[in-house]
Amino acid sequence: MKSRLCALFLIVTLPTLAQSVSGQELKIAVIDMQEALNQYFKTEIQVKEINDLADEKRKNLDERQAAYQQMTNQMSELDAVYKDTALAEGKRKEALEKLQALFQERQAKGKEISDAQRKASSEVMTARQEMEATLVEEIKKAVDAVVEAKALDLVFDKSFLPKANKAILYTSEKVTDLTAEVVGKLNASAPASSN
Repeated sequence: MKSRLCALFLIVTLPTLAQSVSGQELKIAVIDMQEALNQYFKTEIQVKEINDLADEKRKNLDERQAAYQQMTNQMSELDAVYKDTALAEGKRKEALEKLQALFQERQAKGKEISDAQRKASSEVMTARQEMEATLVEEIKKAVDAVVEAKALDLVFDKSFLPKANKAILYTSEKVTDLTAEVVGKLNASAPASSN
């Protein structure tokens, strides 16, 4: 409800504000924060690092899953030996003891894998959130520099990027879009392309 009131306030007051702020025209601009994030050279680098981290975690989990599957296969073999009434009682009893011990070990391995999956997922999610927050903060600093240079009064994000916590309801062609300029400022220090 609060956000609707704020949006209504903006719809009603922006035209009035734009016409006169102490007799001066209000300078309004927009930026597409999502586009700036997508085009920022550091985004690709950071996404690759997150993907590498996820791959590393997945590889570790795959190794544990393989060990778990191997235990499952061994249990099947031992179960077959235990159920084979043609074998000597001692051999069947030995197979049952091994089967029971392996069952306990496999249960522990299953819990370990489940815990590792939750932990890996949490670590990757946290790394992704930290990456996004860092990149958005860098973009905001570039926006601040452009806004100061252009002496703008108000800038809205037209992409609705949740991390930017901004929104825009309407923009005309007269409203300056800073996206390309901000991306240029962000990518000014990008390493030379090998293309």
